[in-house]
Amino acid sequence: MRKFAASFGFVSVFALLLCYFAACSESGDEIAGGVSEETNTLAGVLVDASGKGLAGVPVVALHYVYDTVRFVDTTDSDGKFGLPLSRQGQYGISAYTDSSAYYETVNYVGEKLSVSAKLSAVGDVAGVLNLRLDTNAVGVYVGIPGTDWGVETDSTGAFELEGVPAGVLPLYAKSPDPMRFNDAVYVVTVSEKSKAKFRGPIPTGLFELFAGETGEVDSVNGVGDVDGLVEYVAAVSSEVLQFPLSTEYGLRSWWSMDYLSVNGKSGTMSDARGWTEGMVVYGGAELVEGVDNKAFAMVGAKQYGVIENDRGLLDSAKEFTLEAWVRVDSVLSDDDSYRKNIVGKLGFGSEGDKDVFSLALVKGECGAKSARFAFFIADGTGDSLACNNAVVADVGVDYGSWVYITSVWNGESLSLYQDGKLSAEKTVSVNQIDVSSEPIFFGKEAINLKLDDVRFGVKAITSADVLYRYYLKGGAK
Repeated sequence: MRKFAASFGFVSVFALLLCYFAACSESGDEIAGGVSEETNTLAGVLVDASGKGLAGVPVVALHYVYDTVRFVDTTDSDGKFGLPLSRQGQYGISAYTDSSAYYETVNYVGEKLSVSAKLSAVGDVAGVLNLRLDTNAVGVYVGIPGTDWGVETDSTGAFELEGVPAGVLPLYAKSPDPMRFNDAVYVVTVSEKSKAKFRGPIPTGLFELFAGETGEVDSVNGVGDVDGLVEYVAAVSSEVLQFPLSTEYGLRSWWSMDYLSVNGKSGTMSDARGWTEGMVVYGGAELVEGVDNKAFAMVGAKQYGVIENDRGLLDSAKEFTLEAWVRVDSVLSDDDSYRKNIVGKLGFGSEGDKDVFSLALVKGECGAKSARFAFFIADGTGDSLACNNAVVADVGVDYGSWVYITSVWNGESLSLYQDGKLSAEKTVSVNQIDVSSEPIFFGKEAINLKLDDVRFGVKAITSADVLYRYYLKGGAK
């Protein structure tokens, strides 16, 4: 079906903040405009593909956030229309005929707007939405924000939007369970003759403003054209989409690296979730500018952080996710072969080690001919962190650059992601972690290292979750 009986607002972080800080006036539902009205704050002309004005076509403006703030006008004999926008914020402007359609977004901040609306060819958007890989999202709203192109998913999670404008559009999916799943936006490329192609999911707040002709993007975190947007957001491999898991679900420990208390020769940092007893910082390691506020900088093996008591963070765990912004500036002892810990729960070769994991920099082992990121896991019973239970990145380290590393163990396999994209995966023999009293070390190696926003979770996240979190945490700025 083309239309959905009740429109749902696009919950844009940008739009909410804009309305909060600006004077937002209320407006009624189904308010007509008219090009002769002096109260109109948006005016335009609707033309067909050849540039000819179209008469008698309804044009709708719908607020992204407040779905009762809706304005409608029908074009006059010259194709002109006018709408008295009053409440500030983002609006979707749309129109359609039997064989063509138009859509763009505008940001109304109290000043009069003028648009040039051009109808384009149409296509259909069809897919399936899942909560998890094996769980359909039933009865969930999916639609183009600020328009009446929207439906609810059926009993299999399937949806279809008919007759939407061809081009690059945002597709909004509303979470049925905000405690576990986040609202999300997919970037969908709509074609007249082929199936729609999806990219994402990405955070709703990433889309600051859609403007100009159908499919053109004015500003998406600095991306100013369609080709740039499509390249910017990683593609979905199929028509099966997935809601991103909440970043709080399964989170056990979070190190923002923003606060360091110094006492003599050592310092301390606190776990933002309070799960562990905190981190002790040695060797004069300090905080520097990071990806998000401050980062933890360590130069050489004598500068490091250690969590002596993690309060059984991973005891009996069957899943584990480690997320971190990592920057390796240099290796201070560049031998032919090495393994240098970045973040790990390990004993550094002491007697009776009960190692559990290590995100490391490796070279000359586990098949790494050049320096690469690797993730090792063990069951905490005394077995070493060996190459048979490790994944190694498929590309070398880019020294001096921040990279968002996500390491995931799901009880059967390891996956390593760099900047939201899968770098390596491997089946491993570890299926549960035993009780281990080993400390968690940050660094303690002969490298020049910086860490920011390090998180430990006991839920294995999926590739969709990883991609969403990369963009949520400032990816590709």
